[in-house]
Amino acid sequence: MSAVLTDPDPSVEQLLKEGYELELLHQHLLVHGVPYVNHCGEVCWGVLAAPYTGNRVEGVSATPKGHTIWLHGETPHHAASRKPMHGLINSSADRKLCEGFVGNHYLSNKPNNQVPKNFYDLISHYHGLLSAEAQQIAPNVDGRTGKVRANRDPESVFRYPDTASCRSGITNLSQRFRDYQVAIVGVGGTGSYVLDLIAKTPVAEIHLFDGDTFESHNAFRSPGAATIENINRNELKAVFFQEQYGSFRKGIVSHPYKVSGDTLTELESFDFVFVCIDDGDSRKVICEFLADRGIAFIDTGIGMTLQSVEGQQEQLSATCRVTVVSPEKKDHMDRFLDYAPNDDNVYDSNIQIADMNALNAAMAVVRWKQFLGVYQDQQKAHNLTMTMSLQSMHREEAIEE
Repeated sequence: MSAVLTDPDPSVEQLLKEGYELELLHQHLLVHGVPYVNHCGEVCWGVLAAPYTGNRVEGVSATPKGHTIWLHGETPHHAASRKPMHGLINSSADRKLCEGFVGNHYLSNKPNNQVPKNFYDLISHYHGLLSAEAQQIAPNVDGRTGKVRANRDPESVFRYPDTASCRSGITNLSQRFRDYQVAIVGVGGTGSYVLDLIAKTPVAEIHLFDGDTFESHNAFRSPGAATIENINRNELKAVFFQEQYGSFRKGIVSHPYKVSGDTLTELESFDFVFVCIDDGDSRKVICEFLADRGIAFIDTGIGMTLQSVEGQQEQLSATCRVTVVSPEKKDHMDRFLDYAPNDDNVYDSNIQIADMNALNAAMAVVRWKQFLGVYQDQQKAHNLTMTMSLQSMHREEAIEE
C-alpha cells in the first residue's frame, strides 16, 4: 500500500482492510494483482487504474470521476467461451495515463446500472467481474492479496492533489514540466499573471526577481485580491507573491532585487526565463545576456496609447507582444524587443489594464508550452503580436524545418 494513501477516505480504507493491493501514482488509484482470463484460457494478473481526486471532507468518501476504469494487461476473456468480454470492454488501445503506467483496455460497466458513489464500489465491481471468470479456472484466485506496495509517487510540489490534470486525462502531459526551473524577471502586471499560470504546472521551482514594492496600483494589475493589510505592509513584490502562492505550492523562491550587474549571472542556472519588465535599458542587458549564454527565454511587451478620434470619446489602442528567443534562433531580437524608454507609455500610469496583462501573460505561457511540446505548434513563430483594434494575431520569425 502506498504511503500517500493515508487520507481518511472510508471507501479506500475499506479496500485496504479487505486486502486490495493499492497504490497511488500521479493522482491515479492503481489496484494490482487483479485476476482475469486471457485468450488462451489462462489466469493472468492485471492492474486496474482510475483517476483519484482524494476526499475533501474527513470521513466522507471521494466520488469517482465516472463508472469507467482502465486495465493494464491482455484482453480479458470469458472462461467458458474463450471470447473477449465485450460487455465490459469499451475500447482497446494503449493510453499512457501518467509516468509509469499505461492502460491497455478501457472498461465500462455500471454496477446495477448506476454510477458508483465511492471507490470501494468502483473497484470491487470491476474486480468481481474479472475475478469471477478467473475463478472458473482456478477457484482460489483473488485480487485481495493483502500485499503492501512501496510508494512510487514522487514528491509533489502542490500542497494538495492536482485533481484538474487527472480529471482531464492530461496527467502525462503535465509531468513534462517536472524538474524544470523557471525564472520570472519582473512580477508586475504581466509577470504576476505569468506566475499565476505557471504556478499551476508542476515545475520544480519558480524564481521571482523584482526589487519594487507591492503598492495599491499593483493590486489592480495582478491576479487575486490583495487586502488593505497587504498594501500597508509595503512588501517587495517578490516577497509578496512568494507568500501568496506558497500556500498553494512549493518551490516559489523570491529574489527581492533588480537583475543587473553582478546579479545577471544568477539567471544562468534556469531552464527558461520570462522577461516581463518595461525598462528598455534593463531589457537589453538581460536579454542579450540570456541570448549569449544560450538560455531560452520569452520577452513580453504591451503597447498602449490614448487615441483621440474626432467626434468620439478617447479610446485605448493596445497591442500585446511575445518574443521567443532560443539557442536555435536569436537573430530577430533587435527587430522586436523594445529597448527605448517608456516615458509616454500609458503602461507607466495607473490606468487599470489587468486584461492586457493577463492576455500578454497567457500568450507567453501558451507559447512556452508550445516550446516544450505540450501544445501543438505548426507555425513555430518566434514573435507574436496581438492587435486589439483588429482582433488579430500576427506571426513572424518562424523556424523552417
